[in-house]
Amino acid sequence: PTEQIPVTPHWWGLYKFELAGHIDDYDSEAAAWDIYGDELADVDSIFYEEFKPDMLHLSTGASKIKDSDADKREKDRILKAVRSLESYSVIDEYIQANYPDKEEVIKSGVFDHVRILSDRYGQESVLMLNEGNPICWILDPDGCVGFEDGLIAMLEKPDKMEYLIHRSYEALLPRMVALKEMGADGYIGSETYCSADIMSPKLYHDLIFEAQKKFYNELCKIGLIPVTYFTGDIIPLLDDIKELGVKGLMVEESKKSFTLDIASIYERLEGQVCLFGNLDSVYALQLGTVDDVICETRRQISACNRGGFIMANGCPISFDTPAENIHAMIDTVRREGNIKG
Repeated sequence: PTEQIPVTPHWWGLYKFELAGHIDDYDSEAAAWDIYGDELADVDSIFYEEFKPDMLHLSTGASKIKDSDADKREKDRILKAVRSLESYSVIDEYIQANYPDKEEVIKSGVFDHVRILSDRYGQESVLMLNEGNPICWILDPDGCVGFEDGLIAMLEKPDKMEYLIHRSYEALLPRMVALKEMGADGYIGSETYCSADIMSPKLYHDLIFEAQKKFYNELCKIGLIPVTYFTGDIIPLLDDIKELGVKGLMVEESKKSFTLDIASIYERLEGQVCLFGNLDSVYALQLGTVDDVICETRRQISACNRGGFIMANGCPISFDTPAENIHAMIDTVRREGNIKG
């Protein structure tokens, strides 16, 4: 509980690298994801010191350990085998090759910046790391099964897909223990490719929901604040999301043919899950005026002012977003975002 609505931009993405002078556009994004440790911590610090949000919204660092050519060939072999879901043993082999244990994660350096930032800001801000979760790594077009093949397999090979999904979420837990030990307060899992605009709510509930529920409940036992970022149309999934065991829910802006009205989502959650705002990252935050940002910020904090709400934008801040617009969102909440008794 807080007396004032907290506020944070959705800033784990590439904008912070642009602000720090590392990259200019999306064509150079590989350079951003290739840094770790002190260098990455300094990128996050530049953003944090400029805007002073209530949350450090961190990305994962690059690994200091590179696979050998032999390791790459072996992983490619396993990937080809698991794509066709040949057997349960192949799935186990894939998990063993792609999900390292806690010590390997720490040694890799992917969370070195978390420890540095925890030392710098741990007493004044909450540190949340955001990563794509296993359903992303399974159904992504470059994932272990792929998008079209994965959706077909959920219908034609549901037992093996369910096994792969459950094993993947379970195998992620040692990484979460490492994250906690490195100083993070919480974890945000991006649950891409399982919204109602991609698959039926029944298919999500039958094959994915239980694996996610076990995962997020285990995060609480580890001592991490569990938050989920569901992309796409989550309205038909809200009853399930309330039962996931998460403490917070991040959502996108309205897109395609679906509407994500923050006020109605806030009412549907009934205070069971803290909701993050979804100010439009492109048409308001990037392309809008300061007045546009202030107006939408006021609308959201007025509709969600009874606690359990954090003002934010719906997607990662995009390139060339004016800093004054980000400041406008934050300043408006700090000035007007009192929680009603």
